[in-house]
Amino acid sequence: MGELKSALELAMEKAKRMGGEEAVSLSSNQKEEIAEIRKIYAAKFAEVEILVQDKEKQEKEIDRLRRERDRKIESVYQKVKEKS
Repeated sequence: MGELKSALELAMEKAKRMGGEEAVSLSSNQKEEIAEIRKIYAAKFAEVEILVQDKEKQEKEIDRLRRERDRKIESVYQKVKEKS
């Protein structure tokens, strides 16, 4: 039986088939940087869920934080692409 693939591996294969860019190889430091960004934003999401009682405002703030987190993660990938 074949090896199970992670969601990331499946997504990368699909992107490649659809003409996407090649996968970017990250160093362990870059992986740690992304993990730290995710950790910080997980804490921010939890803080918003606790402090913001209005569900609509809560959703808007979490959406804003997600976009901010994704931009920071993308900047890590951009640095790698620029060095290539």
